[in-house]
Amino acid sequence: MEGPGSLRLSPFELLAYPFMPVEPERHGVTVQASPDWHFDPSAIDPRADVVAWGRMPEGSASLASAARLAGLREVSLRTLGRRLPGRFRVVAVHRLPPRRLGTGRLRTGVRAALRGGVLVELVAAEPGARILDAVAEAAGVSVHGRGFHAGAGGALLVRGSLADGSGAVLRVARAGSAGDPFALADTLGRLGRDGVPFTPRLHARGTTAGASWLAESALPGRRPTQASGLLTRQVADLCASFPRQDGAPTATAADLDAVAAVLPERAGEIGRLSSDVSAPLRTVPSVLRHGDLWAGNLLVDRRGRLSGLVDWDAAHPAAVPGADLLQLVATDFRRKEHRALGPAFLARPWLLPEYAEAAAAYWRAVGIQPDNDLLGVVGIAWWATEVHGTLARLPHRAADERWVETNVDRVLARLAS
Repeated sequence: MEGPGSLRLSPFELLAYPFMPVEPERHGVTVQASPDWHFDPSAIDPRADVVAWGRMPEGSASLASAARLAGLREVSLRTLGRRLPGRFRVVAVHRLPPRRLGTGRLRTGVRAALRGGVLVELVAAEPGARILDAVAEAAGVSVHGRGFHAGAGGALLVRGSLADGSGAVLRVARAGSAGDPFALADTLGRLGRDGVPFTPRLHARGTTAGASWLAESALPGRRPTQASGLLTRQVADLCASFPRQDGAPTATAADLDAVAAVLPERAGEIGRLSSDVSAPLRTVPSVLRHGDLWAGNLLVDRRGRLSGLVDWDAAHPAAVPGADLLQLVATDFRRKEHRALGPAFLARPWLLPEYAEAAAAYWRAVGIQPDNDLLGVVGIAWWATEVHGTLARLPHRAADERWVETNVDRVLARLAS
């Protein structure tokens, strides 16, 4: 891996950081597998004590392409042990499920198997302590053998338990990287102080061996296959309890600035859009947002009632009211209609009856009577959050002309007309 001062690392290198040795005298390296999962023994540094090999989950390939690549992945994993340089052996294979899955348990399982990533731990001698082990000890979390997930910005999410036996989630990332949970720890702390229900509680936070981490309570329940009308109304009530503050929302401007930085040739158009939405936003209060509110981040009990809202990585303390709830409704709309983000925005989901019904009590609770102009700004806030989040999770999208044209250019053109 690169030196401690360098953060120009790929998402897989960042994800592998916690698996590097904690002892400075031991040498750890990361080797990302090629897109066809070919294992190249010559890529292994013979001086290394620890090697992390693999790839991140694949979320963009067609199912046919994903199936072909999954076959190549499994062949490579089966033959990996025989092709390693003599000093090395496999000590662990960690399956990394894709972030967004389809609906239905069977379909979800199939998509996870096809699109999943893998991180393989290879060692040249007896396994020593990893950065992850040092973090778990500092956090007071017993890490389970399974349950590794790739979080936003290259963070590693690990299931575990606290000393009292209760469940916990440990988030670990290279300090200062995009996945650093420092801001998330502040958000969870605020949610706890304000008593917001159905949200994780911060157990501990810190920095250990160059890794920033937090431990949060694991919430009960399972992820729903979709957001029913009842569940959406329960989420609306939850959104109404999010902390508010004086001053105009600033999250949308921050999202648009981030998008402009990644797509500099469109910075002028994005800047004009940011200026256009600033005036109507001066008339509404700002609210804490979740920023990634879709069915996959909800938990429900056996009766299908809300039991938790997790993964607050995209939170912002000064966001546009109603945008979180629109994200939930619009994501369900996109799934049902099989629409990409740009075409879904152009369909104006903030005017859907489902959104109006779910948001009616929410708007009363926050003291706002939205007109169509304000609802349009809520829609822009949702779109900006989605574009920013996608480019942060999948940086290669910035070079995908078709994706940018479909989801950014078409929207900018419509808003400028």
